Amino acid sequence: MTADPARSLSEGTVAVIGGGIAGAAASAALRLRGLPVLWIAPPREDRPRAGESLAAAARPLLETLGAGRFLDRPVHRRMETSFSNWGTRALLERSAMALPGGLGTAIDRNAFEKDLLGLALDSGATRLPTSVHTACRTDSGWWLRTIDGGTLTAGLLVDATGRSSLIGRRMTVMRRQDRMIAAVAFLRQRSSDIDPTRTTLIEAVPDGWWYASLLADGCLAVNHYTDPDLLPRGLGRNQEAWGRLIADTCYISKWIDTGGFEIAQAPDLASAGSTWLDRAAGPDWIAVGDAAAAFDPLSAHGMTTALWTAINAAEAVSRSLAGDTAALDAYADRVADGVARFRAEQTAIYRRERRFARHPFWTRRNTPAHHAQPEPIRSTEGRQTELTR
Repeated sequence: MTADPARSLSEGTVAVIGGGIAGAAASAALRLRGLPVLWIAPPREDRPRAGESLAAAARPLLETLGAGRFLDRPVHRRMETSFSNWGTRALLERSAMALPGGLGTAIDRNAFEKDLLGLALDSGATRLPTSVHTACRTDSGWWLRTIDGGTLTAGLLVDATGRSSLIGRRMTVMRRQDRMIAAVAFLRQRSSDIDPTRTTLIEAVPDGWWYASLLADGCLAVNHYTDPDLLPRGLGRNQEAWGRLIADTCYISKWIDTGGFEIAQAPDLASAGSTWLDRAAGPDWIAVGDAAAAFDPLSAHGMTTALWTAINAAEAVSRSLAGDTAALDAYADRVADGVARFRAEQTAIYRRERRFARHPFWTRRNTPAHHAQPEPIRSTEGRQTELTR
């Protein structure tokens, strides 16, 4: 492979690869510790984004970045109540008043990511609006080639490339708990005469479960989680099949009907399975967000985990560059502990739902084989980016 001479980053500069919440938060957190940051992230696509439920635990994390005010913007809605139909025929209500930290915030994901991007840039991070095509490990660190042909070298990388985990899955083993998929849609009302309930609802069904939440702008986010083989073929192009799936629910369909929401198009499909790295850091790299661990959305901690890993990774990188040889390993241990806690909690939550125990979706999650050592993901699975040594 030939390329122009690589541009070397100044000593101590950390290269953050990947956009989104984890990349932006890691860049801002590193700058708060006085480290020079090159943030390599493609331009954002301004479109509705899945991921609306931000746990209450995220607010103190944002405050450490000086970004707690973001959640007070009118585009977000503080969740006062939520309902669930899980393990029982009844619809159970939870109130924010009964929980010390509240229920969290129903966010406009697009606006939230824009604010974090601005935070990272305002902190002094240098952003390179492109993606990494090739990453080569060298004796002195890393040689990177971007998709537009640019090259550079860096001593330490922060992998914030999401589920693709550009660096992490080639430096260690990535595990996959399941292959769950999400069908995601945003519904608008046919008219504004009806004031819909401002809440969040989770409903279990024979082939998986549903999540719906009213956003601050009146849009209803509707997500269905199941396994790929249990979805109707071609669902992402079939509005009628999507409508039939919704009609098979009890509470979700009633909310859509009584609120006057319109099912105007087929859903988008996205991976929603649980994956994680055996080790989330090495001597010259560290993974954050979904690149380190992507959890079942039922946990409602995906974005919180992105913030937590970004902040703690920045601390570990800072200590490592200052000479603490155990800092990156200590971070990897904390992520591994978090994965173990998640797996135990996930098992307990799915076992509460016994009504559909004979259906494949639930059987798969309540068998000993499911909770054994999860399968490794092949290093080249679904990936085009190269990594050489």
